[in-house]
Amino acid sequence: MRAGRALALVAMALGLMLTQSGCTMFLCSGGGTLSRSELGDWAGLGEKPAPSPTQLEGLVSDLKMVKSATFLGRFSLHGDSGAFALNCGQCYEVPFTPVSGVIIKGRMSPWARFVPSFQTGHWLYFHPTKKDTRTFYAAESEWGLLICGGERVDAYDVATRERVAARATEEFIGLGLGWTRTRQVRPVDRLGDAGLGPLVSTRTDLAKVRYQLRDANILLLGALGWGRVNHRRYIQVLWIPIPVATVE
Repeated sequence: MRAGRALALVAMALGLMLTQSGCTMFLCSGGGTLSRSELGDWAGLGEKPAPSPTQLEGLVSDLKMVKSATFLGRFSLHGDSGAFALNCGQCYEVPFTPVSGVIIKGRMSPWARFVPSFQTGHWLYFHPTKKDTRTFYAAESEWGLLICGGERVDAYDVATRERVAARATEEFIGLGLGWTRTRQVRPVDRLGDAGLGPLVSTRTDLAKVRYQLRDANILLLGALGWGRVNHRRYIQVLWIPIPVATVE
């Protein structure tokens, strides 16, 4: 009996995690990935200009000097988000992982999340020895005020200052109880894994990389929702996604 209750609680917890990460329609393929030219306005994530070349050079130099993992927002990572979980206790999520074989360094205070605030974060993805790899910089901003909050992250190729990924979350009444909107635009590799990994090699033509676009609004822990995954629009009723239109 106790085992059954435990399994039910685990299933409920997993269900809540799923709804908060963007709702069950995100499990749909949406008719397949998109080319860069098909992204349109990136689900309304208007492009924020990359830092100027001088600013970007300074940020890259500064982030490379970030010390090893601590709980004060300064850490370095080797590998993917699993390494982050071991090193930093998942104080917060590194944007756009996994990026296998790349060092990730960042500066962002995790403590500011617990008070009404606005904070910014800076992330660097690079390989210290290989010359045939790209370096990426991501700018993150978060805000929170009582029952409202949001986040925005944009990632850029340092060499070209071209945007390569973006995500945003806005919510009213947290924990998924009220309205939450999550948008993600990320490169996808041949296995369907989304993140900056497919772009790391300089031999990869950025124009030919496929992308995954997800845009979802949910209410009441995802019991109701609507949005878009790649080529299709969906509504969600009692956690069941229903395709309703094709995006041209």
